[in-house]
Amino acid sequence: MEMKVNMFEVFKSIKVQLDSANIYYDTKAYRDDAFSFLVHVPGEYWEIDVREDGSVDVEVFKSEGMRDDPWAAIEQLVEDHTG
Repeated sequence: MEMKVNMFEVFKSIKVQLDSANIYYDTKAYRDDAFSFLVHVPGEYWEIDVREDGSVDVEVFKSEGMRDDPWAAIEQLVEDHTG
């Protein structure tokens, strides 16, 4: 017999771990099948998705460091993502 994992128990467990470590996060529901933690730590951004079946998806984005020309970097960002 397969044991069903409660997504809210998994979500609560991750929340307790983040809170205990004083790690800043936001929670969002931007997917139909998951609730997410958006975690910000120096030089990194984490997306932790807790899916309705209790499974967890994690994506980690790491900084490439400071840009030599910040204005050019901002212009490139806008250019790359303009309609």
